[in-house]
Amino acid sequence: MILLKMTQAELSHLVFLSEVVLTGKKKSLMEETLQCLLYIVKSLEEIELPDMVVDQIEQLTALIESDLRSENERIQEIRGHLDWNQKNRKNP
Repeated sequence: MILLKMTQAELSHLVFLSEVVLTGKKKSLMEETLQCLLYIVKSLEEIELPDMVVDQIEQLTALIESDLRSENERIQEIRGHLDWNQKNRKNP
């Protein structure tokens, strides 16, 4: 495995680009931005963050989880209705 180190300047530049994508609502670049940040996060075993940042991350995590649960429940509901409609068509 080859390890490459990113300098603080490189990390700061990535943070800057991420903020530009986020605040500029550049959805076309969101996937690439998330992928870069995901690679960095996956490479860390532990990180120290200020309490304010931890609080924000916890709030965002809760929002993401809630939204994904709601979406999953809605998909299950739609599938249930589709299954019910197909059963009724087969058994008039």
